[in-house]
Amino acid sequence: MNRRQYLSTVGVAALAVPNAAESVVGAVDAIDAQPSQTSEAQTSLTNERLAAKLRALDERSPLVALRRIGRSAGRDDPLWEFRIGRGETNVHLVTQLHGDEPAGTEAILTVLRELVDDPERHADVLNELTLTVVPRANPDGAMFARDDDGDGTAERVTRRENVQPWRQDASRHEPDYHSVNRPPGYDLNRDFDPTVEFSQAGRSARNTDADSSEWTEYEENDEQYWRHDRAYRGHTLRGSGLGLTPEVTAVVDSYRCADPDVAITHHHKSVGTRGRSAESPSLLSVMAAFGPAYLERAPSYEAGEPVETVVNPFLDAETSRRSLRLNSAVARELTAGGRFGEVTRYGYEPLWGSYLDALSPKTNAAGMLYEVAGQSDEADSFDYGRKIAVSRAAFRRTFEALATDPTLSNVDERRYFDLPLESGGPTER
Repeated sequence: MNRRQYLSTVGVAALAVPNAAESVVGAVDAIDAQPSQTSEAQTSLTNERLAAKLRALDERSPLVALRRIGRSAGRDDPLWEFRIGRGETNVHLVTQLHGDEPAGTEAILTVLRELVDDPERHADVLNELTLTVVPRANPDGAMFARDDDGDGTAERVTRRENVQPWRQDASRHEPDYHSVNRPPGYDLNRDFDPTVEFSQAGRSARNTDADSSEWTEYEENDEQYWRHDRAYRGHTLRGSGLGLTPEVTAVVDSYRCADPDVAITHHHKSVGTRGRSAESPSLLSVMAAFGPAYLERAPSYEAGEPVETVVNPFLDAETSRRSLRLNSAVARELTAGGRFGEVTRYGYEPLWGSYLDALSPKTNAAGMLYEVAGQSDEADSFDYGRKIAVSRAAFRRTFEALATDPTLSNVDERRYFDLPLESGGPTER
């Protein structure tokens, strides 16, 4: 892809758009940072309301292309792709892979509405970027309901997984990321197949798991599980995804068609498992995916460890630099005003069923992950409106930075590693 060169005088400070950061940070200040008293499951958008809002934006603007890219496994609800912009830098963004992490969905919907309703104000973003957004990748989890109080009425509680039973003809063994909870389902951010092949002529093709030696049985909490350890290009990808869910298939094909320069995903992080003070958690963490060029800077680096357990061996040095620059620049911009507190660095090591690690090497896309504080079911979770406001500010800041200079060529990528390290890792995202 053509990546335009910018004047070397463009620096991080020049990324600021007058009043833009102040307006979104002001929205955060206006929300009380107290534990939520209202269930996020009850207040977040239903699938029907989300679809209605996306259609309304599509009808209001000729800049928008809205299409259904698939359907969910359990409810057969649509997955939507929203595309806007006409720039050379392609950005692919997916939110709510975990159904109980809805803040990113509502935050990106707000940003998309701003782009549609005031295109002149956001001309730089619309002219320089092409945004392809999957605003809710897990409709099943987003709408999951059960009768928790025994009153005979199912209430919407959401959940992490989709709703899909494992079938014996789907894989040699039931993979460990398939939950046996009732009803059973898959963790979608473990199901991406890092060996998937992209075809320009058709849909993406997943590989089979015919080799029985690629399955590892292990015990955890007195239970037996099977993990798929894929051999690929001279590496063993421990815990590789298999691409068994229709939702992941849809996201992969959306990604392939977008052919992105930047790949972004949004999650919630637990405040109860932090290594730092749970009384003052960071509102937001960022995480860059990177490769062997920065092996020794990885949090889990130990000499002699297989490289694929520490970093992504399929991300080249240039792509890694862009990932580190983007995450560092945006984190520092968000921190600069003082209203966010510190934006921390989420500990990175490859997760071989995740969106970022499986897909970003396919197009040499700079990888960015956001983790906003508080899982939906945590008693000490931040107020839902604050999560949305923080996520909205982060998305806007990212788009503005990329529109100014997609390579962030005057940013020192090494400063990413100076960001405070947040606890958490592959099992938490």
